[in-house]
Amino acid sequence: MIDIGCDQCGKRYRIDETRMKGDTARVKCKGCGNLITVTKPQAVQLAESIFADLPPAGAGPEPQPETARPRAAAPAPKEPDVLPETDAAVEPPVYAAEKPRFGLFGKTLVVMLLVSLLPFGIFWFLTFRETSERIHADSELLLAQTAKGIADQMDGWVNANFAVLRTIAKLPDTVSMARERQEPILQAVTREYSWMYLVFTVGANGMNIARNDGQPLVPYGDRQYYKDVMAGKAMSWQTVVGRTSNVPALVIAVPIKEDNNRVIGVLAAAMTVEDISKQIATWKRGATGYAFLIDEKGNVIAHPTAQLVQKRENLTSYPLVAEFRRKGWTTLTTLFTAPNGEGALGHARSNTLGWILALQQEEREVFDSLNVLQNFAVALLAVTALLAAAIAWFSARAIAKPVMKLTDAAERMSMGDLNVRIDVRSGDEIGLLAQAIGRMQTSLRMAMERLRKKR
Repeated sequence: MIDIGCDQCGKRYRIDETRMKGDTARVKCKGCGNLITVTKPQAVQLAESIFADLPPAGAGPEPQPETARPRAAAPAPKEPDVLPETDAAVEPPVYAAEKPRFGLFGKTLVVMLLVSLLPFGIFWFLTFRETSERIHADSELLLAQTAKGIADQMDGWVNANFAVLRTIAKLPDTVSMARERQEPILQAVTREYSWMYLVFTVGANGMNIARNDGQPLVPYGDRQYYKDVMAGKAMSWQTVVGRTSNVPALVIAVPIKEDNNRVIGVLAAAMTVEDISKQIATWKRGATGYAFLIDEKGNVIAHPTAQLVQKRENLTSYPLVAEFRRKGWTTLTTLFTAPNGEGALGHARSNTLGWILALQQEEREVFDSLNVLQNFAVALLAVTALLAAAIAWFSARAIAKPVMKLTDAAERMSMGDLNVRIDVRSGDEIGLLAQAIGRMQTSLRMAMERLRKKR
């Protein structure tokens, strides 16, 4: 009987050597599943004698021993206190080399991925960041230039209307403050400037003196523009819901002065901002870019959603407008979160009337071209990774397959099978290794032959 112990869990067994078909066998541990190699004592002694009796390399003929000294009998191994009985089946020799946890394929794959993907990843990161910054800057510039163009056009339109009123206010018929002399002039202004649907004069007492539409005279002393002009301002304006049109309108007013520069009344015109509103409300960029206009109080003047204009919706709390006000009414371009929860890029600026013109576009659409570039880069990265994996697999297979053959041959030779065939044909270092193992196989076979002849 042969006493053995498991190297992994320490469990011990007793094996009947008469049941072994060869000099070695492998037994599977019931505790941990580890394979234990069992060698017959005489096979161990034979292997020891082979290498002990071999002459050193380059030595002459083996010297004959003068006297054969009997070996001292080895003491009997001490029986363990308790050895569990086992019915573990003795398996025939298994010549399968263990697979490495991180073999050539894994190492080759890592090297290939580092070599191919690392430079590409760095280049893509730098390009992505630069492209992102450029698209962001170009979008900001486009919004700013567009807003400036609309605001300048709007200011020019307002200033032109103020210039018309100043000219009319200086005419003798206007300065006369007589209704029959003023009304023909006011009607001529309406015919020339169709958007001025109401042109009227107000006396120093706040009472309407003349108007172009022939409607009954009404007091205007409660209007802010009238109070501002009478207080000495060169011009004033107010966005109101017109009494006659029932739609948002802009009222501009200038003083009527006598020769001594004394203010004797107010010349005012109520006009629709339809042309400006239409231009702003119809401005589009992509699918999500739009513009809107609010007055100094935050009430909507122009917006793509007509209901907001009709309701005179107040957008003071709108994120872009609120940020614009918080920054001191200066020109602002910023990223913000729209009420629908989408990130957006917006631009806001004020004009000479204190109105706020805002343009915005959803961030995802602004960076749509960047997303296309990113998707292309990810696809290219995936293809590169698959290509690197394929190259690594074929490269590792070309190296690992002959190495595993040589490993299997060495394993069989270590078990005493010196007739194993070493079938590796290669002109590189692996081929040299195969030749060296072949020569070692021949040397071991010759040594075994000499030992048999000696006995």
